[in-house]
Amino acid sequence: MNRIIRSSVALLLFATVVSVAAQIGTVVNDEMHSESLDGNLVGDSPKRSILVYLPPGYERKKKVRYPVVYLLHGFNGFGVGNRNWTREGGNFNVQTISRLMTETKISPMIVVMPDGSNRYGGSFYTNSIATGNWEDYIVRDLVAFIDKNYRTLSKAESRGIAGHSMGGYGALKIAMKHPDVFGAVYGTSSCCLSYLPAAVSSQSLTAAMKLSSFEEADKASFPVRVSFALAAAWSSNSAKPPFFSEYPFSEDAGELTASAAARWQANIPTFMADQYAPNLRRLRGIGFDAGTQEPGIQNANRQFAEALMRNRTEHNFEVFEGGHTDKVRERIETKMLPFFSEPWFLRNRRITRSDREIG
Repeated sequence: MNRIIRSSVALLLFATVVSVAAQIGTVVNDEMHSESLDGNLVGDSPKRSILVYLPPGYERKKKVRYPVVYLLHGFNGFGVGNRNWTREGGNFNVQTISRLMTETKISPMIVVMPDGSNRYGGSFYTNSIATGNWEDYIVRDLVAFIDKNYRTLSKAESRGIAGHSMGGYGALKIAMKHPDVFGAVYGTSSCCLSYLPAAVSSQSLTAAMKLSSFEEADKASFPVRVSFALAAAWSSNSAKPPFFSEYPFSEDAGELTASAAARWQANIPTFMADQYAPNLRRLRGIGFDAGTQEPGIQNANRQFAEALMRNRTEHNFEVFEGGHTDKVRERIETKMLPFFSEPWFLRNRRITRSDREIG
């Protein structure tokens, strides 16, 4: 009898463990070769790391296909690129997000986290002769790879793009240019939405111009490294080794360099909004936010919101209590992923979204 009881308890415990395990999503560490990144001038590898979050039940429900959100990380990823999302203490908490899905507070979805870092510290997800065609990598190579290898709903209506800081910038810019690929976008604390970006000044640009090696750049301050990376992304020049870039100001007097300055403005979403207004209106949802303790980024996000309002583009802009990095996990769990869980994204149906601010 005791053996029967012990066996029953063991089976019960085993069933409980299996049940709990089935409610936790998994992260696949995948990799792909990107043709769009082949031939970049600094020799970065076109083989890229991809973290793919699969929701609870993915392995069991073999016939179910899922919407996909592409989640882009910020500048330098604290030295680990996309791995910063799921590391211990990272902002993409698998257990919490899985629990929210099982509680139906977030709809089951695949979340793809590509590595957007490079030799400059960050790609800004922009096509560049110096760093490679990062926009094309996300839009063409990565989406095709994910749709081929995972059970996705392979249509723009069920495909979203999101990001934090540099990733928010990349998500907003890519979405406005490619509404045929991504149906909705969310950026949290997005950088670089207006001129000049919050982390960049004439002083940091001047200091970046004086860098003589990548090793020296690696030791520079954060604003200098951002300036250095932006020049490679936004104003690359194959005739200017070893960094293959130029700056919107001249080194000596800080005077405007017209050609480079024009190329910087061409990559800034607030200035792009008029040109891409028809594309922006095709998106089913546009959401973005900024914190009360990041005034430069908050101001740039407000300018972007004003550009959208000027073009009568529906969007959802929020100001939250916090800074640039202290609320990222909270925003992902309570705002970003729920944003992609709404009926207009999941059911191929559009609803009206009004502009609102909270503070």
